[in-house]
Amino acid sequence: MKIVKLQSHLISEIKKATEVCIASAIVSENGLQTILDNKDEDCNLKLIIGIDLPTPVAVFKKLLLLDDESIEARVFLKPTYFHPKLYLTSGKNKAAFIGSGNCTTGGLDNHIELFHKVSDNEVYEEYKAWFNTYFNLSSGITEEWLKEYEKLFEDRQVVENSERKKVSAFKKKIMENKETVDLDSIDFTNQFFKINHYKAFENYKIKSRLQDHDKERLEVKKRLEELHDLVLPLIENKGWDIHPHHMSSHIVSSHQHGEFTSDDLVALWLHYGRSEEDLSNFKKMYGDNQTSMYQMRLQVLVHLEDVSIWLRVGKNNGSIVDRENFKKNIKQASYQDKFHSLISKLPDDYYIKINDEKRMVRTFTNAVELADFVKNDNINRHYFIIGREYLPSSIKLSENNIANTIVEEFKFLYPIYELIKTTI
Repeated sequence: MKIVKLQSHLISEIKKATEVCIASAIVSENGLQTILDNKDEDCNLKLIIGIDLPTPVAVFKKLLLLDDESIEARVFLKPTYFHPKLYLTSGKNKAAFIGSGNCTTGGLDNHIELFHKVSDNEVYEEYKAWFNTYFNLSSGITEEWLKEYEKLFEDRQVVENSERKKVSAFKKKIMENKETVDLDSIDFTNQFFKINHYKAFENYKIKSRLQDHDKERLEVKKRLEELHDLVLPLIENKGWDIHPHHMSSHIVSSHQHGEFTSDDLVALWLHYGRSEEDLSNFKKMYGDNQTSMYQMRLQVLVHLEDVSIWLRVGKNNGSIVDRENFKKNIKQASYQDKFHSLISKLPDDYYIKINDEKRMVRTFTNAVELADFVKNDNINRHYFIIGREYLPSSIKLSENNIANTIVEEFKFLYPIYELIKTTI
């Protein structure tokens, strides 16, 4: 099983484990704390930690202070460069995660990493034998060793920070000069959105507050409002309980930077969701922050590279009521089956993005696997999106086709919206 974001999958297994074994080239304070926070007090934890990459002194100090018989940590001090990332969990079931991410916030959750999960017992035992070999080759952590390591760590931090800044500056410079999409090669004659609508979101414009760039985004907003005039009658004919914003000026998102926009205006969108009456009831029950901005909605978004059609279940700190209820409901087998059935009906191009991990809908083999993926939704930090993208050249986005395209996609997404939506 391919995994892009390890943390939610690993935590799910750790919570059920009686033994966890981790070999990581570097362990950060947050990475260690993630493991400690989610393991049962009776679960045995074994760690092999490398120092060829700069594992912080604070990690070793914390391990020394824990004085916990269920935790045994060792440091690899042999001359060979130590660079593995292996996570083993054992209990009722066994799982091995092998990939690129270290036991750090970046490696587990934030960076672009790639892991493979293995549940086969025979293969698991092969990895466990490897772990045991290197665990026995590693050394215990002592206060005397840690004093010497602290001197080394302070010196190398200066070098590491300097090198990291150089690489970051280099990547930024390259990306600022790179064309992300060859829009100029596309024939936009019959397309609803033209080249200028996409180019309004070029990298150097997304933070800009210049009047010229506001004008470019305003043209996108006007075009989305024209699209709304085509789409709304089709939605009303379907009898769906989704509505545009009750204020006409907010039917499309803002084209200017402001209090309620991101610093990076990477898209403008048209959106449909709860009625004004529903929002009013939500405010009475849950507080004044229950505005349409923070509620679940169906969206059409124009980006630099594509037009996206989403069921945006929630943004970070958004749709809290719906998402908390969903996390409760998804624990029930019958609800898992309903959700899986609806997701299974989505076309192949659809994905689910949760905790910044994006998985195509066809990669879920059953209802339980899908439930395990979505139940770890981090409401405070991440978006929860079910959607797909169309390239600017797609005939589905032509002037004649676009409205029907959107309604056809909404036809797949609306039943999922109804399933997740909290009724009051």
